[in-house]
Amino acid sequence: MTVPVPASSLAQAAATGELKSAALQHLNESINPTTASAIAAVIDNNETTATPAAPAHAHLHDNEAGFQNDTFLDTTNDTQEAGSFEGPEKLLEIWFGSAPYLLQGIRTIPTEFQTPVSEEDALGGSDRYGLRIVPKPVWDEMLAIVKCQVLNSIQNDCMDAFLLSESSFFVYPHKLILKTCGTTTLLMALPKILEIAQNYCGLEKVWRVFYSRKTFMFPERQLHVHRDWKDEVAFLDRHFEHGSAYTVGKVNGDHWCLYLTAPQDDCLSHITSRRNSFSSDTVVNNHEENSSDVVVVGGHGETGAQPLSIVTREVAGESGAASPIASSPSLSSASSLSSSSSSISIASSSSSASYLYPSHDQTVEILMTNLNPEAMKRFYQREDDVPGTVGGIRVDQETGLAGLFPQAQLDSFLFTPCGYSANALQDGNYYTIHVTPEPVCSYASFETNIPVGLRHKKSSKSRSASGNNSAGSSSASEDGDAAEEEGKTKQEVVSEATYTGPETLTDLISRVVEIFQPGTMSVTLFSSHMTEDGQMESERQMERRQRRMVKAMGRITGFSRTDRILYEFDGCDLVFGHFVAKA
Repeated sequence: MTVPVPASSLAQAAATGELKSAALQHLNESINPTTASAIAAVIDNNETTATPAAPAHAHLHDNEAGFQNDTFLDTTNDTQEAGSFEGPEKLLEIWFGSAPYLLQGIRTIPTEFQTPVSEEDALGGSDRYGLRIVPKPVWDEMLAIVKCQVLNSIQNDCMDAFLLSESSFFVYPHKLILKTCGTTTLLMALPKILEIAQNYCGLEKVWRVFYSRKTFMFPERQLHVHRDWKDEVAFLDRHFEHGSAYTVGKVNGDHWCLYLTAPQDDCLSHITSRRNSFSSDTVVNNHEENSSDVVVVGGHGETGAQPLSIVTREVAGESGAASPIASSPSLSSASSLSSSSSSISIASSSSSASYLYPSHDQTVEILMTNLNPEAMKRFYQREDDVPGTVGGIRVDQETGLAGLFPQAQLDSFLFTPCGYSANALQDGNYYTIHVTPEPVCSYASFETNIPVGLRHKKSSKSRSASGNNSAGSSSASEDGDAAEEEGKTKQEVVSEATYTGPETLTDLISRVVEIFQPGTMSVTLFSSHMTEDGQMESERQMERRQRRMVKAMGRITGFSRTDRILYEFDGCDLVFGHFVAKA
């Protein structure tokens, strides 16, 4: 059987001066023009500074036959130097709208892109809209460019979570979060992502973009643009306008790189502004000319494609700046809808999940290195372990990760001979964990947008006093009497029975640190300028929240803080903290 050569491998070969013409010819013939041109540009840029190709990395072999046979689950015979896996991830987050409800009208794939989907690839849930209507095989094609593969997936009413051979991929109706480790070529898939969003959802613009990563442990082993932060920034600037790049922390030490674009509130104008004006092939379900305003979402002009949806409800909308996507042949080729209104029209909310999406977005990322070898033993496969999800469950229970957010739907995976990944969903929020336990390159990351408080919680005495007046105290007392024989206090029993997750950021960091026991860690906290009820903050509210953010990044038991930095961006704030374990 002939196995197709991935575009990323061809680009790598060409960048090292091997088979350049053949590689470019294959790129032009086998993948879409946008992706081919993007990779070709990288080849040209790297031609004079190329380094030898990196060896196969943990979790995923370069052997394509092995990849097809799923042997990437076993890294025992990897040719890569022992203990040199690049744990720190590249993280790309693309928002195509500021909120899920703005894309509720996008529910049907255009006719020319509809293909049969196998039962294995079918994703659950009937109320799918926005980016969630894209079939899994389409995402698989995109992930192949990145050099990773889906191991498992879970869904709920709000989102999809794909556990990858190299980290995680989350799909909301209005945004995508792609996080990949090792020597994956994440940015090489950016043109493909934009193409998918346009072809399947009619989304020609983005609202805003975030790309970030920690300092690489082995930067010389990265491929293409990922070898240098300046090259990554240049690549992103070719695709987006209004982008800004930052290096947060010590440039000559452990730091964090961030690229983000400003919000572009006209991102859906090409979809929502066409009112009472339809092409001849559009079906309007016998609406009369004087009926309420009607909008076709995702129409493809002269292509003859069926409209994605017809929606009739009108609300206050977004308006403003130019599209953040730089001019691109593939994006400009599609006909856009003419602008005739500054209002937004959306589908009536038929989803019970609508209220589960929080208006205020807060994301915490904890990036840990120099992990305690004793604590890391639990992330190695044992003789009686079954690798994969079964082994992942063992790790969940043994480490306490299963109890971090007990109400979350958890999907975990244990690699061979070591390594662990997990995704978890809780309503419209997620958390994800990835662990590289080898001593020479030990690394763990924890990321979540599950809300936690920024204030310090009350003392145990005050909580206990207030709890004495609550309903159910008698049953708690009975449980406490039995527990005292086991050496537990009544308060501990009540806490265990009602625990739903960390109450504050300090609680969250402390619980994560207790599991992984890092020598150093970087913590980032993003917080949007939107209130819980969906309103923009006043200046006073913003300043108050910023003070709480800075204070929350304060003392962590057992650690000394070496950096604490606040950045105020358009629409959100960031606090970065760096910590070193006390001797």
